[in-house]
Amino acid sequence: MREFVYKMIIFFIFIFFLYHSTIGYTIYKFQNKIYSSLDKKAVGDFKDKLRNEIKDSLKKDKILKDEDALLLRNLIDKLSFEIKSAK
Repeated sequence: MREFVYKMIIFFIFIFFLYHSTIGYTIYKFQNKIYSSLDKKAVGDFKDKLRNEIKDSLKKDKILKDEDALLLRNLIDKLSFEIKSAK
């Protein structure tokens, strides 16, 4: 019985290290990529880029293509109809 317990402890320790050296390490790398992309500097840079793009698009005479404008109008009309009919 004692040998069985020792073998099981050794087996679980082996599985634990195997997990952390394969799957756990992959999850850790992925998690670090997410955290590094969400740091304050990256978020600030993204906000600045978005503001610049909005400013540039407002300077243009026409922001949307005719086809895109038609699709958006149809979507807004459909949403408006569904909102009015949902009482």
